[in-house]
Amino acid sequence: MVYLVRQGQTDWNLFKKFNGVTDTLLNQTGILQAKRQAQNLRSVSFDACFCSPQKRALQTCEIIYEGPIVLDDRLAEIDCGEFEGTDETAEAFKLFWQAISDGSKGTESSKEFIDRNCDFCDMIMEDHKGKNVLVVTHSGNARVINYYFNGKPEHYDFNNSVVENGGLLTFENSRT
Repeated sequence: MVYLVRQGQTDWNLFKKFNGVTDTLLNQTGILQAKRQAQNLRSVSFDACFCSPQKRALQTCEIIYEGPIVLDDRLAEIDCGEFEGTDETAEAFKLFWQAISDGSKGTESSKEFIDRNCDFCDMIMEDHKGKNVLVVTHSGNARVINYYFNGKPEHYDFNNSVVENGGLLTFENSRT
């Protein structure tokens, strides 16, 4: 089983700012979210643990898991380019979605982002099939990984997250 945890809350999450590759830290709420998830997952014996190299994800992971952690760049959040640290307004989201369609304004293209996350999932399915794997990452990554395992809903609103800060998604990784 794949246990995906979205990193706990940061002040940029709280104040609705684009937080791609900027290294922000968990706030007190984010630390409590990670502690609650640690309690929730205490009975799971993990065979492997993968984490985004970004500080907010690593903080979350270290609260949840005490074993060896593999930092994997494929789990880093999308690079928001010029949008990093700016307010997540409706207009800004519209411009952001346009920018990532081709990687303009310093952003990572959505194709590159999706490809690296799917590559990570392929590795999990090949190398960790049927094992308990903890993955700690970010909202954008969680969306792509969710699509990988469950398929993309026909009328999904990309402005909505598939998991809240500190939340958990689980995926079956024993399929053939």
